[in-house]
Amino acid sequence: MKRAISLVLVAALAGGCATVPALAPTVAINVEKRVESRPLPPDPSTEALPPGTPADDWVLPLEAGSCLDKAGKAVPGAVGPCPSLSGISLSESRAARAKLFQIRYPELRRLYEADRMVWSAHRELYEERLQQADQKIRDMQPNWFERHAVQLGVVGGFVLGAALTVSLTYAIHQTTKP
Repeated sequence: MKRAISLVLVAALAGGCATVPALAPTVAINVEKRVESRPLPPDPSTEALPPGTPADDWVLPLEAGSCLDKAGKAVPGAVGPCPSLSGISLSESRAARAKLFQIRYPELRRLYEADRMVWSAHRELYEERLQQADQKIRDMQPNWFERHAVQLGVVGGFVLGAALTVSLTYAIHQTTKP
């Protein structure tokens, strides 16, 4: 008898230790389309320039009329052509690098936007799972009757016992009356 009780007790405890089955992912996993698995575009500051591009790297500021004196005549010893507009003059390699930066920025921007979409979807899934967990926790909370079951049982048992005692006393009193 004791062995049967202990087996039932062990079975009940083992059943209480059972786990909940794992939930299947609701987002399809596709490793090839992951943003983080794609290579980044090359760094424009270290990327190789097309063959034949001179290796010189210079920038010269140009000021309109910088080689002219107050009278508007060319200053002796002025280097290069006298510019008529202000600006900068770039070497071919510096201009190529500047263009590479212009090309790479939109590419990096698209990757950044793709990252944001992935993390936005991840955040939505995370928030949804949090709400589901909160709902399950709220569903597991005891209601009013479950919280006050002991008090209701004691009061109900007292009332039922008192009613049974009064009715039995009344019935016995009626049957023993001469």
